[in-house]
Amino acid sequence: MSGMKASRSCAGCRRERGIALLVVLWACTLLAVLLGGFATLARTESIQTRYLSSRVQLRYLAEAGAMRALAECVSRSGGRWVGDGRPYSFHIENHDIDIRIQDELGKVDINAADPRLLQRLFMAAGQDEASATRLAANIQETRDAGAKLFREEGTKRYAAAGLEVGPRYREFDMPEQLQTVLGMTPALYRKLAPAITVWSRRAEPTPALAPPLVLASMPQMDMAKAERYVAQRALLSTRTPPPTLPNGQAAGAWRGGQVRTVVASAVDGQGTKARVIVTFRLTALRDGLGYSVLRWQEDGAE
Repeated sequence: MSGMKASRSCAGCRRERGIALLVVLWACTLLAVLLGGFATLARTESIQTRYLSSRVQLRYLAEAGAMRALAECVSRSGGRWVGDGRPYSFHIENHDIDIRIQDELGKVDINAADPRLLQRLFMAAGQDEASATRLAANIQETRDAGAKLFREEGTKRYAAAGLEVGPRYREFDMPEQLQTVLGMTPALYRKLAPAITVWSRRAEPTPALAPPLVLASMPQMDMAKAERYVAQRALLSTRTPPPTLPNGQAAGAWRGGQVRTVVASAVDGQGTKARVIVTFRLTALRDGLGYSVLRWQEDGAE
């Protein structure tokens, strides 16, 4: 009997040791999972910190590029950089900074352009003729203060399209307000953003300073002709007259207006990019030129 009791006692001890071993293994597994999670979280936070730090550095480098372009524009000599959108670049601390200056006289003024010019611009951006015609008419209505007599009808049309706000019935203050017009889509606006303005106050853009989309909207022009012309134009200095357009139209003069937009981008070795868009107005000072900022955007549409 005593032998049987001893045998049962040993079996109970083995079971207890087995249970204890399982508890220890589960505890070790749980600790390994927790440590792995903490390590992953720490690594993720480290990557995010490096990314944010890189973004901040790139943003300041992009701002430095914008300031460099502004200094060129207000220099006593008139600057060496042309406001026709051609690329300029320089290097700071292993980072490439790309700069473009676009004179607003080369863009289509959505307050001053007639509906036919707007229609051609929208068609060059990929709209069919009927859609482009309707959108041009909606812009004409929106900017026309006299059309507010029909505000109730206009508000109903906008509400039927799911828009909470009806036509403005006054001129646009900023290019971004074009997005509130019936028929405008985010995708179309992104295409149009580099080609539209509210600051030129002219019915027709200046071809010598125009971006490709504006050139493509001109009679007997298309995007292929426009891009070839822009590439040819970028090789010339301001001492050489701008070349005639492929459609035979005179390009005008290099001399721009008082309002220009600078697009400055900074890129690091990993492909991270930051962009600053500054629209400014040149102002005459007693000892030269100054500027006032009209619009400052970070990573926005041009």
